[in-house]
Amino acid sequence: MKREISAITFTSVAHFANDGNLLIFPVLINYYTALHVNFIILGFGAMIYNLISGLVSPFIGRIADMLDRDGLLIFLGLAIQGAALSLFAFAFLHIQQVNIIVLSGTALFGLGQSVYHPIGGSVLSSAFKGKSSGTLLGVNSSIGSVGRSVVPLILAALLPLLGITSSLYIIALYEVAASILVLGGLSSFRRNSTPHRKREKKKATDGASKTMPMIYLLVIVIFVRSIFSTGLYTFMPYYFNSVLKNSNLVTEVISLAFLAPVVGQVVFGYLTSAWGGKSVVTLTSIFAVISTILLMLTTNFYLMVILLTLFAFFVFSIFPILIEYVKQLTPESVSASSNSLVWGLGSTIGGAVGIGLFSLLYRVLDVSLSDSMWVLIIIGVISIVIIPILPRRVSVIVT
Repeated sequence: MKREISAITFTSVAHFANDGNLLIFPVLINYYTALHVNFIILGFGAMIYNLISGLVSPFIGRIADMLDRDGLLIFLGLAIQGAALSLFAFAFLHIQQVNIIVLSGTALFGLGQSVYHPIGGSVLSSAFKGKSSGTLLGVNSSIGSVGRSVVPLILAALLPLLGITSSLYIIALYEVAASILVLGGLSSFRRNSTPHRKREKKKATDGASKTMPMIYLLVIVIFVRSIFSTGLYTFMPYYFNSVLKNSNLVTEVISLAFLAPVVGQVVFGYLTSAWGGKSVVTLTSIFAVISTILLMLTTNFYLMVILLTLFAFFVFSIFPILIEYVKQLTPESVSASSNSLVWGLGSTIGGAVGIGLFSLLYRVLDVSLSDSMWVLIIIGVISIVIIPILPRRVSVIVT
């Protein structure tokens, strides 16, 4: 029981800290543009951290499966993000070098973001078995969603009191403190700690080769879906600011809307265990696209906020869905490697492509803001069309 309690407690702390940073740079885009920082640089920076995170994540997953030192790796990922936030703050003090500082910060941030999701999911899948795993993944993810909403709200609250630079430094210090706490809590956790698991590890790894083609199909679908979803949510604060003309209000609206996945993570984690990953990926993809289409068709502020909340509800509930779906397809001994492929190459690299495509359309090809968003929505529709290639859950060796 102590093992299970440590797993859910400290991965939740890590998820809160990790996801609390996800909206920081999208929110900072409005503040950097107010200082006349080139939008192309900001778009490229957002693409860089997704690209680096996605490319590094599969290597982190393999290292995690080999070392079985998950607490240490999660600690490093969070600490690196704290350093990246410090660079984002430093950029406001040295406007002449802002481009290189922002790009360096986004590269460091991407490296830090490559760690938690594949490893945290593997820790929980190892600690909890059966139908409870999807629900507990959802609970863990909902805490990450709280972080994703609360941390930008804290930033917005600190700004009038301390200014942007000091506020970011405080969040950076918190990130480092959280990383140390996680290191202490998970330092003794091992996914392959029993003799039985060690004996069976090679057998399960050999069997994993039969399931990897299914993982690659999942990577393809999530890649296309993430072009749509990440491209949109990265620039959603910018889009809302073009309507509201108030950066602080936009920060508050985005933060409150993105509280919706606190409930969605638990709901969809349970449904993935009960219905299977394919059904829930289908459901969330369809409604994410519908909510975005309706959002683009209205200028009513309250309707926009409601539809943004629905978009967040379906898009940001993806973590427990993917981790539980991967668990249904592959053995535990290669769970971190499989999770990192789906999360890194599928979700994160797909997101980088979405950010890059939006930046290309909007700032290089001079396509309007709304039309650039419509292009991403069309890609979202394509992601729904190709969902039938996904496999249903299969029986695998769990070691």
